[in-house]
Order: sequence, then structure tokens, then C-alpha cells
Amino acid sequence: MNLQPFSLVALSLLSVGCGRQGGSSSSNVQPAPARLVSILVEVYDPVTNFVWEGVSVRIVEADQEWYGGTFASPYQDWFLTDVNGRVLFDEDLLAGARVGFLEDDNGRAVLGPAANEDEATVLLEIDAVGFTPVFVQVPLQWNTPDVFVQVPFN
Repeated sequence: MNLQPFSLVALSLLSVGCGRQGGSSSSNVQPAPARLVSILVEVYDPVTNFVWEGVSVRIVEADQEWYGGTFASPYQDWFLTDVNGRVLFDEDLLAGARVGFLEDDNGRAVLGPAANEDEATVLLEIDAVGFTPVFVQVPLQWNTPDVFVQVPFN
């Protein structure tokens, strides 16, 4: 028994059933949305493993993939770590630092899904009186837009 003609008919019927319905020629594929970005920084003493409260952290600059270059922040805004040794740079603070992030309709920092707009690297400076400043680069990606970074400081 030769099943090949039956297989072709079944395959043809299956492909018709999987095609468009209702005569519409438009596609329902939605582009992936841009994602809000944030950086949570924790500053700690590597000798004791205790966190540092009251340490200054600032956004220095960001290398933006969409631009192909770096934007230095025009501001010298310092943020102090809280009792947990942390500072949160949310999408509003990252946009406000003017380091070249794409922004959504509400002015919040985002990364887009396209290959040329899905990455950025933010340079942070950590400093306190009597200590040598530490610089740390924090990579952000569209698929991991919220980053937690622990920075040893002594």
C-alpha cells in the first residue's frame, strides 16, 4: 500500500488549517517592548563583609550601544548608601543623569529590544572621605534590565 499520496493530501489540509483565518492579511506579531532599567548598588567592606552606610555613589557616564559612544553626566549628583549599604539608581535617576539612555513616553531610561539598542554600560564612582575612590562598570542588557552589583570598598 502506498501512503505517499494520502500524506500529501493530509499535509495540504493541515497547512490550510494553520493559515490565516477570516481573510485578514495583517500580522498579529507585536514588537518586543522597551524595558525600564535600574541598578541596585551595594557597597561593602571586603575585610569584614559588613555594608558601608553613608558612602557616596554617583553616575559618571554611560557607554550607549545605540549611539556607539559615551555620554558623560553633566551633573555631580552624589547619592548616599542607606543602612543596608545600598543605593538604587532607578529608571528615573538613570534618565535624569543625562547619560544617553533612550527614554519612554514618561521620560524613564529604557533599553530597546533591537540588536543596536539593547546594551549599555554605566560607570559608577564610589567615594568617601579618607578613602580612595573606586570606579565600577555596570553592564545593562535588554534581557536583564535590572542589575544588582556588590562593590568592595576599603
